[in-house]
Amino acid sequence: MLRNAARRLLAAGQRSVSTSAMRMEEAALPAGPKEFADAWAKKAPSTMAVPELPSNFTNVSTENQTQGDLFPVNFYTPHSVMADGTKKDSVTLPGIDGYFGIKANHVPIIAQLRPGIVELASGAETEKFFISGGFAFVHPNGVADICALEAGTLDQFDPAQVKAALAAANSAQGQGDEYDQAANRAALELYGALDSALENKA
Repeated sequence: MLRNAARRLLAAGQRSVSTSAMRMEEAALPAGPKEFADAWAKKAPSTMAVPELPSNFTNVSTENQTQGDLFPVNFYTPHSVMADGTKKDSVTLPGIDGYFGIKANHVPIIAQLRPGIVELASGAETEKFFISGGFAFVHPNGVADICALEAGTLDQFDPAQVKAALAAANSAQGQGDEYDQAANRAALELYGALDSALENKA
């Protein structure tokens, strides 16, 4: 009798394990925007709109896709446009874990950017901008978006003022409340990276 009960329990356990595995396989199936929207509609309250995806904001026309070694780059700040669908053959970005490059047909990514130099290259011509931070996206259609809070060419910055701001941030370390200290750490990172970029330019 105990043996029969054990067999029944074991069989029930195997069914639940196999059912869980099937559910996990279903959840792991690749899905695109349409599948995501369908799944959202089944689960979400009726008053909630489907979240927008990054690809919804890119132009997917033939003219604005990767062509050979060239790919479209959009580079924006909240108040200026450095590149709007401009074809480039490589982009170098200051990621959180270090500098990295993007070329045509790069895998889709979302990357957080730290203060540093953004390089947009097309043949022998390279444009360089210093950014304060932001995000970069490479979309499935090959379009690259760079979104920064602030950006400028190195000749827009006064090296003496940058060094003075860096010295002030260094002297203010450990002072004030938690907010002041966090703001000071951000200033140290920003002015340190800008000072280094200006020195390397010279």
